[in-house]
Amino acid sequence: MKKLFNMSHLTAGFTSVLVGYTSSVVIIIQAATTAGATPIQLESWLLALGVSMGLTSIVFSWFYKTPILTAWSTPGAAMLVSAVYQYELTSVIGAFVISGLLILLTGLITPLSKALERIPPQLGTAMLGAILLPFCLKSFETVTSDPVIFSCMFAGFMLAKNSIPKYAMLVLLTIGVIYAVAVGNSDLRTTELSLATPVWVTPEFDISAILNLSVPLYIVTMLSQNLPGIAMMKSYQYNPPVKPILIGTGLTNILSAPFGGFSVNLAAISAAICMTQEVDSDKSQRYRAVIWAGFFYVVAGVFATTVVAIFLSLPQEVTVILAGFALLGTLLMCLQSAFKDERYRESALLTFLITLSGVSVLGVGSTLWGLLVGILYLRIINASR
Repeated sequence: MKKLFNMSHLTAGFTSVLVGYTSSVVIIIQAATTAGATPIQLESWLLALGVSMGLTSIVFSWFYKTPILTAWSTPGAAMLVSAVYQYELTSVIGAFVISGLLILLTGLITPLSKALERIPPQLGTAMLGAILLPFCLKSFETVTSDPVIFSCMFAGFMLAKNSIPKYAMLVLLTIGVIYAVAVGNSDLRTTELSLATPVWVTPEFDISAILNLSVPLYIVTMLSQNLPGIAMMKSYQYNPPVKPILIGTGLTNILSAPFGGFSVNLAAISAAICMTQEVDSDKSQRYRAVIWAGFFYVVAGVFATTVVAIFLSLPQEVTVILAGFALLGTLLMCLQSAFKDERYRESALLTFLITLSGVSVLGVGSTLWGLLVGILYLRIINASR
């Protein structure tokens, strides 16, 4: 019993969920809203994600006695915000099912996982950087529409990043909520704790949605979440069971997709919170922190109605700033990785610009074209050399 309620395990689990949740839940809400989800369906999305992340974290960590923390794909959600508007919600849900199927197949078919690993990470991060850049730019555009809230949130973010960087997004969210209450938002004052209910949406499978949503979501999730998550675990001397994780998260994605579970995958940055020496001096016991994180995920999912009510009550400028600032660190990492190595700079630049352009040719969107052109250009350059 004492081991079960170890305070360092509990606080590490809670912190990892708090950091992951506050830094990106607003992007999930934007993705669902852009896809045409109603507020009740939006609650179902967060319920499905919370329960899926919680159960997979608990089951994997308990069975393998290893800290295996799952999360939603924040870069994947950012990609969806810019792409789902042209499809019906049923087709979007169908695309989630196919994305989960691709992850499942990656776990089952070794050559598929090897082929994915051969995609130069510079091109993957260039594609991801182009997806994230518009979010970050929009956050600074709010200085013209509401200079007061922008100044307050920007100052708070800068101070928090230098003193308590883990909780910078929590500080930012707190400032936004205080501002909303101060300007007379009565919805926030009357928000009550209530339970979310699952809402089933029957998936439809559209070729265009599969090409422009499923495939990019799969690639972004694998390159920006699963592969870095595996690397993170190895850096702490853990040997992650890669195939079971991919098979398990792929199945989970397929089953939760009709309720809005667009992507469950390995956590990367937030997972490190549960793997450090401070969590437990005994490396073999740190998995218990992830079990607590799984519990808090489920709680957050069950009370998703309250979470949605809070975020939908915030002024638009606040949610735009939250989304943009949450992605600044990831954008910086992407640009550094994409253009650091001179051998990949030109192909990464092509990938970046084509993805950023938003063009669609032959029914295929810019995200996939950017990656394909970048890979083709790199092969041509390598062949000529």
